[in-house]
Amino acid sequence: MNYFLEIYGTLPRAGPGSNALTRRAFEMMSDVPESPRILDVGCGPGMQTVELLRLSSGTAVALDLFPEMISQVRASAEGAGVSDRLETLAQDMTKMAFPESSFDIVWSEGAIYFLGFEAGLKKVKAFVKPGGYVAISEAVWLKPDPPSGAVEFWKDYPEIDTVAAKLDVIKRVGYEPVGHFILPPAAWTEQYYNPMEQRIVEKTIEWSGIPEAEAVLKEARNEISTFRKYADYFSYAFFVMRN
Repeated sequence: MNYFLEIYGTLPRAGPGSNALTRRAFEMMSDVPESPRILDVGCGPGMQTVELLRLSSGTAVALDLFPEMISQVRASAEGAGVSDRLETLAQDMTKMAFPESSFDIVWSEGAIYFLGFEAGLKKVKAFVKPGGYVAISEAVWLKPDPPSGAVEFWKDYPEIDTVAAKLDVIKRVGYEPVGHFILPPAAWTEQYYNPMEQRIVEKTIEWSGIPEAEAVLKEARNEISTFRKYADYFSYAFFVMRN
């Protein structure tokens, strides 16, 4: 796991996205309290957590499994001058147990799949105040009949589906869809895959001959090459919904 964190845990973001896209999703929300209480599930290094604190005068709870990620969130918040409004929790998201209606907003960029899309929406629903919001980025197919290489890449996440199917899930769980948009290719490359490639180059020689480390590098290279080959067929969509 240390090798994994040496690559994925040292990137600006833990997945596709950008501050501009975080702002776009946040601005879809109306009637948000002046100082909302926000839960960021699977926060990673917390770029979006800090941006949410910049966008509001509220407080945020940043939750992630890895203490290394929590340390990065704290450091980033301190650098941005918003650490006084940040709480952190190193915890498996499957163990989340907040009081009912604890948050005005629940946020999760590229991480809810650890719970499953539908299961994740059901789990966080109890934490959101009536009229509060949930904003989640989630893997979706962009075209019908994706190539076998793309299907193989997503085989461990069978819930990847079309935007229409995701909207059906949102409604079935009891949310009101507010809006959605597709993340552009730059959201995958600029702060995720480009710096990941740099880390791969840095570690290739250092980790030569270490099977566990070389396996992490191979997986990272495969992830990047698969996206570049099949970017027309899949991406993340950002979904904003109201409880």
